[in-house]
Amino acid sequence: MRKFLFIIIILAIAGGVTWRIFVTAAPKTGSMPRGKASIAVVCAKATIGDIDDISEFTGTLAGKAEVQVSPKVSGRIKTVFINLGDEVREGQSLALLDDMETQHAVEEAKAKLVVARASLEETETNLETAQRELERVKTLRQRKVAAVSELESAEATVATLLARKKVSEASIQQQEASLRAAEARLSYTNITAPISGYVGKRFVDEGAMVSPTTPIVQLADIRTVKTVINVVERDYSKISVDLKALLTVDAYPGRTFEGRVARIAPILDSNTRTAETEIEIANDDLILKPGMFTRVRIYFGTHENTVLIPNRAVVKRDMRQGVFIPVKDRTAARFIEVTLGLSTDEFTEVDSIEADQEIIVMGQHLLNDGDDIVLNSAIQK
Repeated sequence: MRKFLFIIIILAIAGGVTWRIFVTAAPKTGSMPRGKASIAVVCAKATIGDIDDISEFTGTLAGKAEVQVSPKVSGRIKTVFINLGDEVREGQSLALLDDMETQHAVEEAKAKLVVARASLEETETNLETAQRELERVKTLRQRKVAAVSELESAEATVATLLARKKVSEASIQQQEASLRAAEARLSYTNITAPISGYVGKRFVDEGAMVSPTTPIVQLADIRTVKTVINVVERDYSKISVDLKALLTVDAYPGRTFEGRVARIAPILDSNTRTAETEIEIANDDLILKPGMFTRVRIYFGTHENTVLIPNRAVVKRDMRQGVFIPVKDRTAARFIEVTLGLSTDEFTEVDSIEADQEIIVMGQHLLNDGDDIVLNSAIQK
């Protein structure tokens, strides 16, 4: 026990002596000013080259034409001729409504038209008889044989029959219009395809009650598909109809589809400053489907013999875009503001920089204007 206590005392004394020596030897705070360390950087040179003016957009594929087909009259679905995915032609019958009532309406309209025509024939016959009688009375009156009242009566009869003839003719026109309307309503019970395409959706089954607000099917013409992109204001002057567009979709990685600019909106949205632009793509093999997400690249041209720098060299300082270059025999960094032009995945077009100018491409995010630097020759580009 005494031995253990003795060891503890010896260690305590040794620790105290060591601490005293450390405190005595340590410099006072501020007695040894420290300089700011140089920042290790890597440089690359600006180059001269060509860069393509390509803009990228996103959109969603749609059929060239997409319509929801609804009946023009109310009724009960009697027969549906198509199913999901079927190809249909314009004018092809899609479904039939129960047409019993409309058939009766057509028959009734035809019967009324027959009656109206018969009434006209009767009136015309009576009119011919009355006109002959009027001529006879006129002759007798000239001979002083017929009385004035007899002549007036004959004239009144002719006038009445002429008026009745006009009424009969109007009645025929009315009944013909009623018949046409009834026949039109009968034709509406046969619901036909307004466009050629494919059945994208079927909404009803046989026996369902429908009205003009009830969709029966959705048709889409997908022999040609389209996508709508929003072109920003700076690209609006460069885009034109028939300009080539390249598209990719996630369903077919590695495959590119070629389309063309089909239509350009003549106005820009005041909120987004963009113009809707339609791209059409031939789809003869029908592998592109409405609803697919697509990425669109449009080639506007090439800037040749322009100064290019690596994208990673560009930094922001005080809300300004620029790059750092080495100065003072490559011992300090200077910030130069630049205007950016076209860019690719690796390079950006800039002004204010000469070809072969060294640009700091690694370590620049730690720099401020005037900082000391040291070039890292081990990984120098």
